[in-house]
Amino acid sequence: MRRFLLALVILAIGFIWAPQVVESATSACDALEQKTIAQESGSNDLASSLVQNLSGGAVAEQAMKDRHPNLPTAVSCSLEYWKATVGVKD
Repeated sequence: MRRFLLALVILAIGFIWAPQVVESATSACDALEQKTIAQESGSNDLASSLVQNLSGGAVAEQAMKDRHPNLPTAVSCSLEYWKATVGVKD
């Protein structure tokens, strides 16, 4: 039972922490914003980079507060990041 709980905790930490490591971001919301801007713009042009750098994840954080009001923003941003990465549509 202890090993199962340890594995579950490690998976939960990886689920929340991995997006910011993969995207070299400061938070899961920042990683989600980077992923979304890259997918929407089709390329990493200067305007997209500028918008993302000015926001720093604040836009994604507010959107996740509205979309998932009962979840902490780190969890909801990670959830939406993985959905965007895997290609799950709502």
